[in-house]
Amino acid sequence: MIFRILLSIALIISLAGLVYRFRSIAGKSRSFEKGSRFQAKTKLGLNIPGGVLNTLFQTKLFKVGKQRWLVHFLVISGFGYLLVVHALDDVTSGLFYWYQPGIAPFRFLRNIAGALVGLGSIVFLVRRLNRFRPARPTINRSRIKGSSINGPGINGQQGNQNTTHQFQWLVSILLILGLVGSGFLLEAFRIISEPRFDEMVSAYSDLDEENGLMALRGFWIQSYHLKVKDTTPRARDFETGRDLNREFCMDCHDRPDSAFVSTPLAEGVKGLGNPLARFRADNILYWLHYGIFLIILALLPFSRLFHIIAIPVASTRKRVTPQSLEQERGVLDFFSLMACTNCGFCSQVCNVYPNFQITGNAGILPHVKIEAIRTMAEKGLKDPRAAVLLRSGNDDCTRCGRCGDICPAGIDLVRVWESADFLMEGLGCPDNYTQVFDTSLDQWTGQARPSQEPGAMACLPGLADQVESFENCVQCTICTNACPVVAYDPGGTDLGPHQVMNLLRLGKKEMATASPMVWNCLTCYACQELCPQGIRITDILLELRAQGQNRAEQIKLSKLTFQGADK
Repeated sequence: MIFRILLSIALIISLAGLVYRFRSIAGKSRSFEKGSRFQAKTKLGLNIPGGVLNTLFQTKLFKVGKQRWLVHFLVISGFGYLLVVHALDDVTSGLFYWYQPGIAPFRFLRNIAGALVGLGSIVFLVRRLNRFRPARPTINRSRIKGSSINGPGINGQQGNQNTTHQFQWLVSILLILGLVGSGFLLEAFRIISEPRFDEMVSAYSDLDEENGLMALRGFWIQSYHLKVKDTTPRARDFETGRDLNREFCMDCHDRPDSAFVSTPLAEGVKGLGNPLARFRADNILYWLHYGIFLIILALLPFSRLFHIIAIPVASTRKRVTPQSLEQERGVLDFFSLMACTNCGFCSQVCNVYPNFQITGNAGILPHVKIEAIRTMAEKGLKDPRAAVLLRSGNDDCTRCGRCGDICPAGIDLVRVWESADFLMEGLGCPDNYTQVFDTSLDQWTGQARPSQEPGAMACLPGLADQVESFENCVQCTICTNACPVVAYDPGGTDLGPHQVMNLLRLGKKEMATASPMVWNCLTCYACQELCPQGIRITDILLELRAQGQNRAEQIKLSKLTFQGADK
């Protein structure tokens, strides 16, 4: 009765938690447009067959690593068997009359399933403790103050998130290991428990001390590893005990030798059988075993184990295509964010991982970005520096799709990155291209800078700072006439390449970095190849754009900081 009450409470907590999580996720899976508030949700396409295959057979994980897939699949299979056959044994025995948990085939299957779950959980635990850690950057050329790998912003935030996630995963794995370990010990203690033997004899037979009980007890001592205090089985009672065992016990209790894990454990603790029987250690382990199960059940919606539910949902999302991207790019699918297990495979294949090694901005790495996006979607823009670094990292992404192709959870990461752009723009953190043209020239050039400067950028002197690199320009306009950007949109290009060089000669470098010519340059090198003076025009434009990126991020950081202070 007590167990049924506790089970009901755990089920109510778990179901209420699932309803809350689903409603919460549905509310956070929003659609929005650039520069506007969040709009009504857009429906995403479904890929039911792909979702079913990935859920049942882990097809995405199979592509990532065969050994990891094998361990994962065996854990799922073992846990599924234990849940359906062992935990619900009353239902199983009602459906199949020949099922008895104490007979040989099912003892063996229960032990092998528990061994697979335990071994797999240990592998998961070792991997989590030695999970993917990006290499430390070789060059610390941070574009924003505090963006180094050990500094504040998204890197420091990622350290806190990693600690939290590692703790959550550790608790989840330890609970599963505790469930499996207590199950093996419970079966071992019941094998040697004399009080448990007496309870079964009292419930299923009419034997007593004068009516064959001693003979049956002696047979169980010799054949079933029973530990009985101050009792020595007599050889003449062995056959009688075997007959009584066949009459009263064999239908539901075979010899426990098929339990290849529990039986050696029982032999190992047999010397402590009398103290264990005195304190009814088997009953203590029974409540410990089922207590851990009830804790796992109640915490399922609130722990990292929720990915067991989130991954099937995320796997059914149809992958975005170039044709559907324009319609779905503003859709934030929060289930995809919740399905992430932070395994780090996506970052291992990321095409722009070298950018992280140079800048130290962890916001470049996909597994970091998805956690930061989830935090931002849940709590809003709380850390301006983290938002600017995340935006910078997401803008570095080439949308090649390699991260989504390898994701074991089946998350369409390209859609997530596109949605993140819209999310951050709606929260006041646009890309640098938008920022430069939304900023007044006075503020951009520093004549009307905010009083709270976000920090000076450490930039090495380049071509734009060396007069000899552009002083020979004769303003012949050959570069401008050859420029495809000028030819395509002469009205939208305020300055040609030769005019940018002239600004540098006039000492107006800051103004040059805000020129559309600098930001729209295609780097075709036509101007540089045709320059009669041999000026490295394209290289200078690229350098000016890089310095403009720094300035745009400074202005964004100052703006977001002031917005946060005003709230």
